[in-house]
Amino acid sequence: MTPTARKFSKVALVAAVLALAAYWYWSPWLAIHQMRNAAKAGDATAFNERVDYPLLRESLKGQLSGAIGARTNDRSESGSDIAKAGAALGSLFATAMVDRLVDAFVRPESVMRIMQEGKLMPRRDSRSKAPNEAPSDEGGETDGSATPSKREPIWTTERQGVDTFILYARRAGQAEDRRTGLVFQRRGFASWVLTEIRLPAL
Repeated sequence: MTPTARKFSKVALVAAVLALAAYWYWSPWLAIHQMRNAAKAGDATAFNERVDYPLLRESLKGQLSGAIGARTNDRSESGSDIAKAGAALGSLFATAMVDRLVDAFVRPESVMRIMQEGKLMPRRDSRSKAPNEAPSDEGGETDGSATPSKREPIWTTERQGVDTFILYARRAGQAEDRRTGLVFQRRGFASWVLTEIRLPAL
């Protein structure tokens, strides 16, 4: 091999390594972009390839059950024995309902909506407002030009180590603890899967 060929081979090798490193680093953003495109197109098959639904359900059940337990403890500490027993029974009932509701809710169409709108509940159609009802100022563009038909969430990201990537969504003017977090875990070299939905402070 001639010196020129050896030099060219080294340059090509370095370029390939750099390209591979760049792909690895930007892979979570690429995965999110692909998921949002699949959600817009209503392509549940492509979308589901990047979602671990059992882990999503467990994450939501844990957060909701924890919130119910915290409220029950607050009531029990200041109530009578009858009140404590009632709170405990109500907590058991609520937890059972949470499990059923989460199982019914975590479906492709619901998760695709979260990827689009950054929240669990459907966006309210501005056409359903009363004629004299003022449009909500929730969300909108950061320049203050929000309209009922243009209330896109503000997206931010956070990388935790090499295996966890979090996509946050919040509305303009909302506090940090009111944002929704979509947690992606790395699988393999550069494949990312949605495994958790972190709810706003309950």
